[in-house]
Amino acid sequence: MQQTLAAEQAAPAPPIVTPAAVRRQRRPLLAVLAGLLILLGAGGGALVFLSLGSTVEVVAARVPVVRGQLMTAEMFTTVQIAPDQQLAYLEADQLPTLLGQRAAHDVAAGTLVSATVAVEQMVPSAGRTVVGMSLPPGAEPAIELLVGDRVRVILTEPAYACAAGESSAETGTSTVACDVNVVIPGVVVATARDEASGQVSVSVEVDQADAARTAAAAALGRAALVLDSRDN
Repeated sequence: MQQTLAAEQAAPAPPIVTPAAVRRQRRPLLAVLAGLLILLGAGGGALVFLSLGSTVEVVAARVPVVRGQLMTAEMFTTVQIAPDQQLAYLEADQLPTLLGQRAAHDVAAGTLVSATVAVEQMVPSAGRTVVGMSLPPGAEPAIELLVGDRVRVILTEPAYACAAGESSAETGTSTVACDVNVVIPGVVVATARDEASGQVSVSVEVDQADAARTAAAAALGRAALVLDSRDN
């Protein structure tokens, strides 16, 4: 029995078998995708940083500005905004162009100011009136009318009556005062054309003294418009 135990103790121990190291499988596609995601994230962060860091200084109204009001520097301030092509704004270095001009429309306090807010003088100016005219084809020039054109409104009925020499059957005297002023000078301030009907709508600035007569003739369809030279 002792010999058996001694033999067992003397026998060499069996070798320890260790599991072979598991060979890792490489997945290069996943590595490439991970790299791309890292690059995209870094690029997006850079774009956000650049967009936040790139601003432009523009003009905003400090107080409400009323249409027709003479504009001063105290009415405006400047703010920083991100450039946006969908917004109409005036850059800060253009602020002096507003000073001394009239406001073409109301501007609420805190809103951005565009270049269209300033006009040299209001329309109509003092002593003048804007008359709307709807002219059928033939009652206006074939040349397209432009804002600022100098025109003359011709009151056609008195002119035709005088040219025809209409007179009263009883007295034989003329029934129309042929010395009446049938030509009224004016300036075009707005124009539009209805392509379907050919009708032209024109807003003409005339003297206040001529406004009622011009409006009445235009309403009755007894007015025509002629264009004077555009050369100064």
